[in-house]
Amino acid sequence: MTSPNKPLSIAFVSTMAGTAWGGSEELWHGTAAAMRRQGHRVGVSVYEWPETPREVRELAELGCEMDFRPRKKNIFGRMVERRFKNSTGLGIPEASFKWLKAMAPDLVLISQGFPLEGIAWMLACRKLGIRYASVIQAAGEVWWPDDALLADLREAYAGAAGLYFVSKANHRLMEMQCGMSFANAAVVSNPWKVNVTEVLPWPAENGFVELACVGRMDPRAKGQDIVLAVLAQDKWRSRPVRLNFYGGGPCKQSIQRLAEMMDLKNVRFHGQVASIEEIWANNHALVLPSRYEGLPLVIVEGMLCGRIIITTDIAGNAEYLTDGVNGFVASAPAPALLDEAMERAWEARSNWQSMGVKAREDVLGFLPADPFAAFQEKLVNLC
Repeated sequence: MTSPNKPLSIAFVSTMAGTAWGGSEELWHGTAAAMRRQGHRVGVSVYEWPETPREVRELAELGCEMDFRPRKKNIFGRMVERRFKNSTGLGIPEASFKWLKAMAPDLVLISQGFPLEGIAWMLACRKLGIRYASVIQAAGEVWWPDDALLADLREAYAGAAGLYFVSKANHRLMEMQCGMSFANAAVVSNPWKVNVTEVLPWPAENGFVELACVGRMDPRAKGQDIVLAVLAQDKWRSRPVRLNFYGGGPCKQSIQRLAEMMDLKNVRFHGQVASIEEIWANNHALVLPSRYEGLPLVIVEGMLCGRIIITTDIAGNAEYLTDGVNGFVASAPAPALLDEAMERAWEARSNWQSMGVKAREDVLGFLPADPFAAFQEKLVNLC
């Protein structure tokens, strides 16, 4: 990619406040760091945490112009943030508005975990006459905008120079929810954390079929309760299957208590692990019964490591999958439907290794060589 003749000025705004750091932050963070190292002027606005994440400290050390905002308590507070007026007439903090006005960047990139979180920032940019774009990491029917938000949402999205989604399904859903087409929209890839140049060996046989459920411990999104309900059936109890949970999150204890209540002896909790390859060195397949998503990195990373995927047809979960070829897809997040997909997978388990090879080949055909460079090119073009 060719850099512009003179340095650009770009501000990156993260609206994520549910946790200090997550996979949804990697794309904007890596792009911001790369642009700063190239000599561009970079601003960063994030919520303030008792302990600043390492990635945010890195950006500050690179010389990014930082804005730390007081954190709202929950997503609903953030969604309606703009309704709490201040002297700016908008819902972003007054200090952040002044920071944005003083920086006057060529472009503001607003990274949203959910599609309603960034409205206040978009409208602030419009008020200041600053060009802006947004990357939307997840969407779902549960966030269908009510009439009180719809006019502002349409105005905010219509005024964006670019709208970036991580799945085609979320792009379509947001157009339906806004009742308008987005001519300036595109699908982008989040960065993965596995080595794509090496093929990971198939796990050594230990007498069990090892299934991994990887992701935030939050059934509202990831549907861990659904797979537990499937495994509680007599037929699955009698099979040599183990389910391995990886990750932390707000509902870890409730998921553990549910597994105990169901008396599931074949479920293990591993917490956070150091590397993705460690997971796939010990597991044969990913089970991800999501209720809402963007396009989960765990699916991409599992396929890159040569493992089959068993998941629900939610958002972008199945966009890289061909049912029965490189994975198995349940039509909706319900125990009976996930059981049907898992049963088909079980019957084909002798083919999992060759299907995993196919999964790796297929996903490599979809991914950009460098997701940060590809995203940076889009932002530079908007400037």
